[in-house]
Order: sequence, then structure tokens, then C-alpha cells
Amino acid sequence: MKTYLIEGFFCHTHNAAWHTLHNIICGVGAKLDTYLDKVRDNLKCDVTIFHGKDDVLIPVECSYNVQKRINRARVKVVENKDHITIVVGRQKEFAGELEEIWGKAKCN
Repeated sequence: MKTYLIEGFFCHTHNAAWHTLHNIICGVGAKLDTYLDKVRDNLKCDVTIFHGKDDVLIPVECSYNVQKRINRARVKVVENKDHITIVVGRQKEFAGELEEIWGKAKCN
């Protein structure tokens, strides 16, 4: 599978994630704990949270806070990347990271 050829996937994934986080930060932050509890209680697979170390829009602490609430989550901080360049400009590398995650995925 050559996911690096599917540029639309990256655009959609980034936009969907951004809008979700934007909604949480700008209006439903008080409901976040309940939401994360539901995710934790119903999750059937591991979660990887990618975060650019140089992201000035969302502090990396936010990703670590999610990890604290969801025991199956792990944070991967990508050096020298920000909110956009964590994907844009490294699509092929990011696709390889996703393929590795999917290849090891075990849902239970």
C-alpha cells in the first residue's frame, strides 16, 4: 500500500483533526473530560497522537493531557515541526509512520 500517493487523505485528516481540536478549545472544553472518558471506555485499539514540537497553536501539553486520560494513547513529538509541517512537506514519511502503526494494529 502506497499511502503517500493519497494527498487528499492528509488534507482531510489534518482538517478533521484541526476542526475537532478547534471546537474543543473554542467552545466545548468543559465537556472534554467526559468525551475522553467515553473514548477511553470504548476504545478497542491503540492511539498515536502526533504533535509537532514547534506547534504554537496547540501546546504539546495538550497531547500529553490526552495521553494521561487514555491509557492506550502514546504521544509522538516530531522535532522541528509545527502544526502544519508535521504533515505538509513530509507526507511520505508520515505515510510510512501510519503504515507502521496500521501494520502493528491489534484491536481488542
